[in-house]
Amino acid sequence: MVLGATLTLVLVQLNAASKLAGSRPFRFFGPSRLHKVVEHQHYREHLQELMEAAEPHFVLFTSGVSSDGSPWCPDCSKSNPIIREVIFAAGGSLLEVTAGDRNEWADRKHPIRVDAQCPVHYVPTLYYWTPAGCGSSIANPLNSDEQDETLRLLVAKFVAETAAGQRYVDAVTKDIIASGGKACNRC
Repeated sequence: MVLGATLTLVLVQLNAASKLAGSRPFRFFGPSRLHKVVEHQHYREHLQELMEAAEPHFVLFTSGVSSDGSPWCPDCSKSNPIIREVIFAAGGSLLEVTAGDRNEWADRKHPIRVDAQCPVHYVPTLYYWTPAGCGSSIANPLNSDEQDETLRLLVAKFVAETAAGQRYVDAVTKDIIASGGKACNRC
């Protein structure tokens, strides 16, 4: 019992000393998982923190919330809890980026819609994130018309393939690519 208390005290003191020194907290078992929700204007400021957290790393672009505190997007209301569940079950980290209110998102020149590196045409959109930036994404299949188990399987397949270094391309995205962008109805 004394040994356990002593070990706990040492760990607490190491963490306090590392915080005072301005470094990350001391960890025995690798990086901890991150889950953070930020506004779209500030998400790039948090990417380094995401990359230092437990792998695999994901960024979820989602709607803002309505006056009752729930997402204004029905697809996000249904998909977001499933996305979180699957990513956390895989031991990964998640940065959730809110797109703002419905009127803000409706603007076709919304900053995340026109982002040259990682464009977001639908909410929710889930990106696998690498040190080089955004990797594969999944978006359109994540809608409220799908059964929970179908959504869970889609997200699980996406998480497993991207975490294993494979490029994931869903059927809708394949159609959009094949049509030169015409299959997305001017998305």
